[in-house]
Amino acid sequence: MKTYQEASLEFEELRKRAVDIVGQIPVEGIVQVSAAEIRTLIQELNVHQIELEMQNEELRRVIDHLERQVKQLTAEQEQGNRELSDEMALRTGAEQATRQSGQLFKAIFDGAEDYIFIKDRSLRYTSVNPAVERLLNVPASKVIGLTEEEVFGKRRTGQIKELDMRALNGNAVQEEITLQVSGMPVTCLETRVPLRDDSGNLTGICIIAHDISDRKRTEHFPQIIMDCRSQAMRATLKQATLAAKGDITVLLLGESGSGKDYLARYIHDHSQRAVGPFFSVNCAAVSAGLAESELFGHERGSFTGAVGRKRGLLELAEGGTLLLNEIGDLSLGIQSKLLTFLDTRKFLRVGGERLISVSARLIAATNRNLGEEVKKGTFRQDLLYRLNVMAITLPPLRERPEDIPILAPKILSQIRVDLLLNEVPAITKQAMKALSAYTWPGNVRELRNVLERAVILSRGQEIGPAQLGLPQACAQADDSGSCFTVGFPPEGSVNDLTADLKRFLVKNALRQSKGRRNQAAKILGISRDSLKHYMKTLGFSEEE
Repeated sequence: MKTYQEASLEFEELRKRAVDIVGQIPVEGIVQVSAAEIRTLIQELNVHQIELEMQNEELRRVIDHLERQVKQLTAEQEQGNRELSDEMALRTGAEQATRQSGQLFKAIFDGAEDYIFIKDRSLRYTSVNPAVERLLNVPASKVIGLTEEEVFGKRRTGQIKELDMRALNGNAVQEEITLQVSGMPVTCLETRVPLRDDSGNLTGICIIAHDISDRKRTEHFPQIIMDCRSQAMRATLKQATLAAKGDITVLLLGESGSGKDYLARYIHDHSQRAVGPFFSVNCAAVSAGLAESELFGHERGSFTGAVGRKRGLLELAEGGTLLLNEIGDLSLGIQSKLLTFLDTRKFLRVGGERLISVSARLIAATNRNLGEEVKKGTFRQDLLYRLNVMAITLPPLRERPEDIPILAPKILSQIRVDLLLNEVPAITKQAMKALSAYTWPGNVRELRNVLERAVILSRGQEIGPAQLGLPQACAQADDSGSCFTVGFPPEGSVNDLTADLKRFLVKNALRQSKGRRNQAAKILGISRDSLKHYMKTLGFSEEE
């Protein structure tokens, strides 16, 4: 088919030709032109006109098609422009959010009181916050690029590396750690979390350490047993030091209140696990229904009231020590599960399906004769074998009275902290003599209770025999009735004992004031209305 341009040219040639023919014929000679020639010319003109019309139609279709394509391309371009604009807006917003997040992170990172460390996959420090700089008293540049051992020494390297590797494996880890900074212990609750890039690849770990040193100092004072001068206690400490050097299970034996929990803490603090946490549980104080959950934890929905997952004390003691005080009170079922843990170092949470591995040292303590308990069938013999790797017996306080002049001031110092007193009350020679002469059936625990009561009764003054309330002290006191005696353990409840003590104090104040209530209230350091309330609630009669 001829193109539109070719058809147009031919049509134009024919038109010119017809014009020439007509122009060359005189008017009077038109009739002489052959009709056949005219018809032929007309036919050729018609054919070319038809071809031109066809070409015009084809051209219109092409133009329509091109116009539709242009419209489609224009629409697509406009859509692309809109999408590009939206993407640019999103990118701009993301960049702005990233900048804001970076600024927020920097503000938190720089202003946090907690110590923040960031390590790469090779466990070298890549960043530390200003709190760490203040802790170490060195700039961050001196820490970045170093390892844990190079910053804090070899003592905590093994356990810390294990915790770091658990975080690198994608787990969040929370443990209690003790740092040695300039020779001073700093106890922190450390949380480790893995760090990932935009593709989800692990790039390192972040460690946030919250300083709990002050709390730990008030929780224990094992130094109280270290300065004892008695031969019996020195022999006990020698055994404890040997036990601390080996990562073995220890069984502490001794009367109630003799200081088994202090000795357990001493063993922990002098072991390789000193950087880890120390937990203690009194098995006699936990009900049989909750003991398993307390020790091993539970999963959500494992029993009524289990609204969430709970980590047990064994799991919390990862890398450290767990003291099971009064272990003889555990049920046989829990004894069996505890034996399995000692054999495998693995356990199941209550309602759990996955075994949990834990590296925790167990120290058991009891005031019972576990051999007799085995004969009675209340304690497993195989568990006794596993616990009795090294047994240490604490001597009762009555067998080491020479330690009392050392223990009393240390206990009073702790009482001063607990009661928020300005200074430690002094003990008279007569009071110290009375303390040393007493037999102490309740051991160190009773000694603390007696001293705490004496501090309250002395009202910041010297502690004399009368404030101690001991039978020997009362025998030496005058007959003024100013001595209140109580046995240990007390008959009845603690509330009954407290009520008796209050009644004794009110009655004695009324006797000293010859019944004048204003004066009695002044002696007691309370208001007259408070005295009236005490007299009513304590059942005083008008004669009294």
